[in-house]
Amino acid sequence: MPLDRDELISELKTMYAQVLEYPPEVVTDDIDLEAELGVDSLQHQLVLAQASERWQLSLPPEADAPSPLTPASVADYLLRSSS
Repeated sequence: MPLDRDELISELKTMYAQVLEYPPEVVTDDIDLEAELGVDSLQHQLVLAQASERWQLSLPPEADAPSPLTPASVADYLLRSSS
């Protein structure tokens, strides 16, 4: 079953909020996770690992972060990687 972009964004926002220990409503679709919330590469890789496991995706070992790093851009990256 193909991934739904809106569902993917919603789940990614929850994942980033948990990793960052922020309330879920702080993480919006287009918030710059690095500039506005201070996401570092380790936290980003943790979310990618969770997403990879959750949706059974095969991602490159050292996946490049989209720029800007937002839940929407990460969802688009995952959708491209899953096809």
